[in-house]
Amino acid sequence: MAESLLQIRNLSASYDESFVLKGIDLTVYKGEILCIVGESGSGKSTLIKAICSDKSVRVTEGDILFREKRCGHELLGSSIGLVQQNPEGAFNPLRAFDVQFKESLKSHKRELDKKKLSGIFTTLGLKDAEKLLKMRPFEMSGGMNQRMAIAASLILEPELLLCDEITSALDVSTAIAAVDELLRLRSELGVTIVFVTHNLGIAANIADRVAIMYQGKIVEIGDAGDVLRNPKHDYTKGLLRDVPKLKLS
Repeated sequence: MAESLLQIRNLSASYDESFVLKGIDLTVYKGEILCIVGESGSGKSTLIKAICSDKSVRVTEGDILFREKRCGHELLGSSIGLVQQNPEGAFNPLRAFDVQFKESLKSHKRELDKKKLSGIFTTLGLKDAEKLLKMRPFEMSGGMNQRMAIAASLILEPELLLCDEITSALDVSTAIAAVDELLRLRSELGVTIVFVTHNLGIAANIADRVAIMYQGKIVEIGDAGDVLRNPKHDYTKGLLRDVPKLKLS
């Protein structure tokens, strides 16, 4: 039986008085890639914020457990890594990456291991680590900043990596490259990944399982092939009608 890493039980959450999540039940298993798919406003990013104990989200009911313990902000970075849609927002644009990586590690009482970071860079297709670490975010493209943001998360060796719409601002070829890198991360480092996207094509290529969100609820979940070939919920069927025919393995 697959090992449970993250469990979400009957979760409801709101911004002020406006409820966004309603009765979410979800389990993430160690080593899998789970894609959470839905249109803008479906609650996908709010769910990620709730997992990360973001102060802007008020959990009104339910539990979020990581390895059977209640999730708290202290898990972010060390056990749970987060890569956001806007990679530049994760960094100070004017400061060198090596300074920012060291500060992030110091906040978790750790030091920069250049050999380990070089291995992560290699997995992400980043060449010449020494040169890249001396650069600043404004000197890089969006795709390169996204890779650096993933590297910054992985240097803390999280078991679970949350990726919130990280391909939405990238062009098609760069988005494909990012997806390929995530597949390598799972294969080479054993990282469990929750990948939030509105793009069913990406989900078809990367996911072991797919969860469909609509109006703050998960309306369908299952193996990616099953959900995308034989959708049960009308909302999922509508999403599939709105995209080009998917090629499923």
